Amino acid sequence: MQSLIDTKACNQLILFHLSFLNENSYRFEVKLNGINQNQISNVQFFLNTFNSKYTQYELVCRFFFLICTTIITCLFTKSMQRYSILDWSLEQRWMVFLLIFLVFYNDPFYPLTFLLNNSFTSILDGILQTTFLAVLLLFWLSVYHGIRQNIRRFVPFYLPKIILIGILWMVSVVLSSARIAQEFRDPMYNLTIDIRPFTAIRIIFYIVGILYVLYLLFLIIRAFSELRNTPYFDIRLKFATLLMLCVVCILIVITTLRYGSDIMKENFVPELASRYKNSVEFLTFHSVINLYLYTMAYVYSPAKNAAVDSLFHDNPTFSMLNDSDDDVVYGSDHEISRFTSSNK
Repeated sequence: MQSLIDTKACNQLILFHLSFLNENSYRFEVKLNGINQNQISNVQFFLNTFNSKYTQYELVCRFFFLICTTIITCLFTKSMQRYSILDWSLEQRWMVFLLIFLVFYNDPFYPLTFLLNNSFTSILDGILQTTFLAVLLLFWLSVYHGIRQNIRRFVPFYLPKIILIGILWMVSVVLSSARIAQEFRDPMYNLTIDIRPFTAIRIIFYIVGILYVLYLLFLIIRAFSELRNTPYFDIRLKFATLLMLCVVCILIVITTLRYGSDIMKENFVPELASRYKNSVEFLTFHSVINLYLYTMAYVYSPAKNAAVDSLFHDNPTFSMLNDSDDDVVYGSDHEISRFTSSNK
């Protein structure tokens, strides 16, 4: 329930929140303490509830995306089994992980939210969504940094990125989980007021988020400056960047329309990571994310008539995936030795 006191001067204030209705009727008594009643001209109370049709709609959409993602994951994995994992490109290796995490992003445990009267299932849903988004952010950094590197050791290549993304993931999980747990435990919980002890964590989130954006822009600019004239690599970069920009722009527009000027307020981070306000917002976010992964799975899956060769030298697209600049210009030692053997 929300109250609105003098609509010209005051904002809405959440009075209480009930995740489950355990009783047939409720009675509330509201008192205005410390407020001069002569200055109040009107008080309006609004009762907001979840529509049962929206619940059914959300269940059907999640189940549909879950089935589609499971099928696409199996098909993509089966198509890649014809080749050695050492011959997979960087994008193809990441696609396996992204599709698996996408299955959990669609949350096969979501129906339990309506069957169990506790906060665990809701917290689990928030964690699964946040985890997938963190993996997606890590994928973007890895692709633009490692597209021209044959050797990607864990400590120098992946560890700094994991630490950066891990901070964003941890902050989002803590804030969203704290909000959900408090709402189940305390009906009078007010996110705008009670989240103030997490001010330092929110500041860390925004700082690390800005660092991530700057780091990603640096990797994109450097990748294009080094590979824009390199055959096949420029196509991979243009495709990955164009698809990423489409997804990011759509999500930014939806987020801006939802929050507007409230994007810098205290409740932005936990609310972004834990719930949707209407069916359009829910369908847009899930459709964009799922279609983005489906498109990449289709593009990065090998063709049916692709030659099964451990080195892929008969297929020029695959043969240059793991070659260095010197190999592209002068030829690799394997090609030279094979050419010499054929002349003999």
